[in-house]
Amino acid sequence: MFGYVKAYRPWLRVCELDLYKGVYCGLCKTITERSGFVSSLLLSYDIVFLTIAALGYDKSAVAAEKRRCPLHPIKKTPCVYCRQAGAENAAFEYAADAAIMLDYHKLRDDLHDKGFKKRLAAAAMLPFFAKPYKQAAARQPYISQQIEQAMAFQREIEDMNIRSVDAAAEPTARMMKAVFRGVCRYDPDDREVMGEFGYLLGRFVYICDALDDLKDDFKKRAYNPLVTKSTAMTTAGEITRESFEHAAEYARRSAYLTLGQLADRYVQLNFGDMQPITDNVVYMGLKSSLEAAAKFDKKEKKDTKGKRI
Repeated sequence: MFGYVKAYRPWLRVCELDLYKGVYCGLCKTITERSGFVSSLLLSYDIVFLTIAALGYDKSAVAAEKRRCPLHPIKKTPCVYCRQAGAENAAFEYAADAAIMLDYHKLRDDLHDKGFKKRLAAAAMLPFFAKPYKQAAARQPYISQQIEQAMAFQREIEDMNIRSVDAAAEPTARMMKAVFRGVCRYDPDDREVMGEFGYLLGRFVYICDALDDLKDDFKKRAYNPLVTKSTAMTTAGEITRESFEHAAEYARRSAYLTLGQLADRYVQLNFGDMQPITDNVVYMGLKSSLEAAAKFDKKEKKDTKGKRI
């Protein structure tokens, strides 16, 4: 996935940060155990937030134990897990399945990218996701179907070169709607609200990603709906600061309108003990991700896309 749905760490308390990092490690362990180590390499904060939302909504009691992983072979790191007697860690398992399916389709989409390095990386990793994807799709047939339809819709939009940001964001919004609906297994009313929350979150994520990739997409002449929202393009294969900022302002207005609608759905949901972390993500983390994507000069290496803790 994209990695824009993350906490704003300066405003997390120490205990909340430890829990946040522990959920990341617990989810990484779950993916590794179910689908292999390679499948965990693309874990993003979007899926960590999904896990935290599922844990909070189910009022799951959690605990942590220190475990080793290939990236921390000497020092053990705390991994969060559900501690109820007989619990099956449903939140982690559901999020792991969602991560596998989303990453699989993202890699397939990268095969059509105009950047050679991205195509090469996708081709190298995709075989490791084939079997885990089939297994996850068998466990989550509805989610799998919705993701496949949304990805086909996305390719259709790009092939038709549709320049509407609303239309371009629709497939990602639909995917996230289906994924977040699955968090609410029993209450149909909450399921609808959670689905709307996921829909708006997906729309926001797409806008951030389009803005973040605008300079590269313009240089590669790749599809990006924000290209038509900019002005004063250069002919030397680069986008001017003025043009980028014009597009960024358009993206900001659209994204902040989406965040307002998202917050309206968010307050209708109860995330229990995870509420302080979800509050941080919704009210501060998303805004921070948007503002980082809106910077013309991105000299500092971001930790949004797959950075491991």
